Amino acid sequence: MDLLALDPNGNAVIIELKRGKMTDPIDMQALRYASYISKWEFSDFENQAKFYLGNGEEFNFNEHFENFCMQSGVDEIPDINSNQRIIIAGSEVKDKLGSVALWLYEHSIDIKVIEIDSFKEGDTLLIQPRTIIPLAVNKFSEVGKAAKGDVSKPWLSSGKSWHLEKRMKTKTKEMFLQLDNLIRDSLTVQGPSFDQKNYVSYQSGNYNWLFVRTQANILILQFSIKVNSMDKGQIAKQLGIEVFDADDTLSEKLNLPSSVNIKNRNETSDRILLRIKDDFDLTKPAFLSFLKDTIKNSSKS
Repeated sequence: MDLLALDPNGNAVIIELKRGKMTDPIDMQALRYASYISKWEFSDFENQAKFYLGNGEEFNFNEHFENFCMQSGVDEIPDINSNQRIIIAGSEVKDKLGSVALWLYEHSIDIKVIEIDSFKEGDTLLIQPRTIIPLAVNKFSEVGKAAKGDVSKPWLSSGKSWHLEKRMKTKTKEMFLQLDNLIRDSLTVQGPSFDQKNYVSYQSGNYNWLFVRTQANILILQFSIKVNSMDKGQIAKQLGIEVFDADDTLSEKLNLPSSVNIKNRNETSDRILLRIKDDFDLTKPAFLSFLKDTIKNSSKS
């Protein structure tokens, strides 16, 4: 593997850099690396970062990653390695590799292929990158059988399958389906709506009451409520969970069980962030009572 990185969403990024023309064995090599990296845990990335960036006692992987996310404009520090991305870069893409990479992309594998041209201007070396895959109209779509339809955004054409099969692992999917049944059986709301890439939404009246951010091992429930109308400590006690502290280190956040936090949005509204993992009991009456309280205290009510 040439380079391994993390993006601001916590995804592992496998980067393959190739001199000369890029041929088809590269895609299989990148997929093998992605498969291997998908099994990594937090400590694996921490050890790799220490090896690459420095082994001194002052080096703090948590701090480096959190600062990187904040500088990138990420409001909430994400879980690490919830998904993997592949970037292949070289001077020229052969048709066979381009066709395979395009097929992977159209089947929801996060892959990007970049052609790089280099120029010399005096003693200065200039680099010009061009993203070949994905493109709205791709020259490789006619290699082999022509691509049918636009599947570059699968959450628009088959949103339910996208969230349940692509973004959630089995236990998380079971949690979501249980949550969905509870909401539809017990509350007068509309939804779910699956047409967004990162979250599922429910409406109460003419406003969005609940956003469920879907991830591999966790569901993050977001409610907009009137400012100071609910207390995170009381919610934690009511539901038997922890209070999520935004100032905790990344490792502490990852190891925290189901938890809750409230963030102020503006002068009139707060946002509840309820992080539920497989330790959370969705059947307890206190949880249904909490859901009803969020509707009653909604910032739009």
